[in-house]
Amino acid sequence: MSDRRFDAEGFFLTAVDQARYQRVLESLVSQGRSVALLSSSGALVEHYGQRLLASLRGRSDILLESYTPGSPDALMSRLNQLLEPLSVDQARGGAEEGEEGPLRVFALHELESLDADEAALLARMAQDLPGARIALLILAYRRRRLPEALEQSFRRGLRSWSIPVPPDDALETFESEAEAQGFGDEVAPLLTQLRRERLVDSFPSPDEESSGANLGERVDEDDSVATPSVSRRTKAPALVRWPFLLAAGLTVLALSWWYGAGQEQFVAPGDRSSLSGELSTK
Repeated sequence: MSDRRFDAEGFFLTAVDQARYQRVLESLVSQGRSVALLSSSGALVEHYGQRLLASLRGRSDILLESYTPGSPDALMSRLNQLLEPLSVDQARGGAEEGEEGPLRVFALHELESLDADEAALLARMAQDLPGARIALLILAYRRRRLPEALEQSFRRGLRSWSIPVPPDDALETFESEAEAQGFGDEVAPLLTQLRRERLVDSFPSPDEESSGANLGERVDEDDSVATPSVSRRTKAPALVRWPFLLAAGLTVLALSWWYGAGQEQFVAPGDRSSLSGELSTK
């Protein structure tokens, strides 16, 4: 008996992923609801997002458009084009039964440049104009939550799928099961990306390192990541030693000058020959 997680269109890492994917697809296609795929793993969002996009492209009742944030004026112009054939009542109230056109899905891939005005306009397109038949497919790469502007703009009608990243032992088990099903080559690229992401995430980013240094954190006591910790332990003394020695040297010179001048003033003439001119450390 074949495993239902593997099919002609690809595979699912878990049975839970398969069930949630089906609910997301049903919400988008049958209910016209906007959906968002969220995960701390960009590889998982890409994997399930591309499968979802492929399913939408193969449907005659779906018109798929890709939208890159960063141009509110262009978005407003596109919305006006879509609303031009509709009256205000039709746009706000929906089409009569049997007269509904295809669902137009705007796929959003890049969210970093999405500002509050764009987020509000996108949300209004999807929520307040049911007759326009517009929905959003939001692929939030490496995000556990939507951008704040978009999250605040959506009051209703948005279904989110937060995709968990399986632990290492679960990935190993899945890899063995995929090999047994003859899907070893198909799953290998995704598993490689997931392990690479986990490896990268185990090292502190440059921003994290600089913030730790600025806050005076004792990073040498954190053994959660062995290699970076050793590196910082070997380099940190060199950064501190030279300024310290320079300051110490200047202090010694100043004390030597002061000590010598003071002795010239307070030592009797007969005792001058006993002075060595060196600063005593006793």
